[in-house]
Amino acid sequence: MPSRLIWFRRVLVAALACLVFRLAGLQLWEGARYRALAERNRVRVVPEPAPRGRIVDRHGRLLAATRPIFRVAAIPQEFSSETRWRWRESAQRAGTVSRAEAFARLSPFVGVPPAELEQRFRAQRTLPFVPATIVPEVTKLQALQIAEAHLELPGIVVEPVPVRDYPLGSAAAHLIGYVGQPTEEAFPVLKQYGVRPTDAVGRSGIEKEFEAYLRGRSGGSVIEVDHRARQVRLLGRREAEAGQTVALTVDAQLCSLIARRFGDQPGAAVVVQPSTGEVLALVSVPDFDPGLFVRQDRRELQRVLTDPQSPLLDRATMGQYTPGSIIKLLTAAIALQQHLVTPATPLPCLGYVQIGDRRFHCWNRDGHGPVTLREALTVSCNSYFLEVGHRLGLERLRAGFQRAGLGRRTGWVLGDQPGHLPPPSRRLTEGEATLLAIGQGEILLTPLQAAVMVGAVANGGWLMRPWVVKQIGERAIEPSAGVSLGWPRETFDRLREGMVAVVNAPHGTGAHAHSDQVRIAGKTGTAQTHVPGRPNGWFVGFCPVDHPVVALAVVAEHGGSGGELPSLIGKAVCEYVAAHPEAVSSPEEAGAS
Repeated sequence: MPSRLIWFRRVLVAALACLVFRLAGLQLWEGARYRALAERNRVRVVPEPAPRGRIVDRHGRLLAATRPIFRVAAIPQEFSSETRWRWRESAQRAGTVSRAEAFARLSPFVGVPPAELEQRFRAQRTLPFVPATIVPEVTKLQALQIAEAHLELPGIVVEPVPVRDYPLGSAAAHLIGYVGQPTEEAFPVLKQYGVRPTDAVGRSGIEKEFEAYLRGRSGGSVIEVDHRARQVRLLGRREAEAGQTVALTVDAQLCSLIARRFGDQPGAAVVVQPSTGEVLALVSVPDFDPGLFVRQDRRELQRVLTDPQSPLLDRATMGQYTPGSIIKLLTAAIALQQHLVTPATPLPCLGYVQIGDRRFHCWNRDGHGPVTLREALTVSCNSYFLEVGHRLGLERLRAGFQRAGLGRRTGWVLGDQPGHLPPPSRRLTEGEATLLAIGQGEILLTPLQAAVMVGAVANGGWLMRPWVVKQIGERAIEPSAGVSLGWPRETFDRLREGMVAVVNAPHGTGAHAHSDQVRIAGKTGTAQTHVPGRPNGWFVGFCPVDHPVVALAVVAEHGGSGGELPSLIGKAVCEYVAAHPEAVSSPEEAGAS
């Protein structure tokens, strides 16, 4: 018996020793860690999203802004925890009501059944002191009515929340982009800047590329909570700071005009200032409403995402098309540089050109007869430029095209496709190489590249880098310097003469672009596609002829001849600029004039 007592005492002493040792460890060695954990459990941060910065056009018109909406939320800790049949007694004693009663009172204000409000609450609830959204948006009148009845609706709050708004709808939508929740790939990086998984961040366009400036700095409150995570007191607060305003070079009204002129016809248009590279309009049709991604209208989003015409594709910068006859401008310039022809050199057009064992036809099977460079551009004679291309050969054609910016990206801030030229390793037949001279075969370019190309003709031989952001906050953005093609001014004078005749001569292929309000120079193109009888139509040009202020490129996807809709759109652009000279000037320049 004594031995059992001795063993019991020993075990008791050992257990007490272990307990004392463990307590000492918790207090002395791990005390700081547990103290920090307790402090984190005691303090909570309630974030407040910052309003995104505005995006405006060159005249300050709002393209993207932040507007407040009102949402209804329920604060879990504000409701009585008593059972349903005792809620009245609890309310009299503690000034609270049951959640079921609160939702029953709220239902008539918002038109949502109490059962559905309860479902939303359970889905959105997180911490006791964090409001759970139960009605995402109510009208201002509903918000006022709920606020007035707050004594009858304890635990129910109306919160103003900033959301993205696009006042002009789909105008320049591909350029502006849209916002949405961060992707899994992007979130780890954005998290370092205080972005939460539910925050709206830029997902495309300017919204994405300039996210760091538009995002602003989030604010919020630091609160102390008790052991049940209920708010005890407010420890501090930081106000949210709105993002910076990003001013673009585009003219919103011009973008809308072009989109209306396209109607339901898929295509794209780019308008630039040839002297600076400023993009005045960038339009892709079909377009979309960026507000769909804010409203999360699932039916409309599904329609846009599954539309076979791909409305989210920016055809102006990412669409690559066979250029057709607009490339004849470069073919002519290269031939003049190589002294293979002169402006007065006539070449015969019999309606076809025989190259080896292949016969390539002009669009006019009867032939144009002897034509000079100006006449060949005016009527877009294939025979003339096929003969010129045959004399130049593949290497000189490819080198000249590359020099003019084809086959590489333009430096567009949002990224663009490089187009395509046959690489040196690609061996082409004599006929395939000759077809490049009239813009058929292995050659592709984007509307943006076409606008830069014709801009160089308008400004006398300078390839300008297209740019679209004019100012960020108070900081002005200066355009990049142009790159000279190194070709003499006379070369471009000859091209301009032909382009003027294309639009203004009675038999010119771009006669539909002729205007009595402004003198326009242009070149049409009709490029065959994989769809028989449905070519891509092109029009490139500039105006006014004597002092060009805009250069443009328009493509109608499977839209027929370039002398039809594309030429009419080119005319509409030039007449708009002639009637609204302030469209191509900044507000400061307009005021000075």
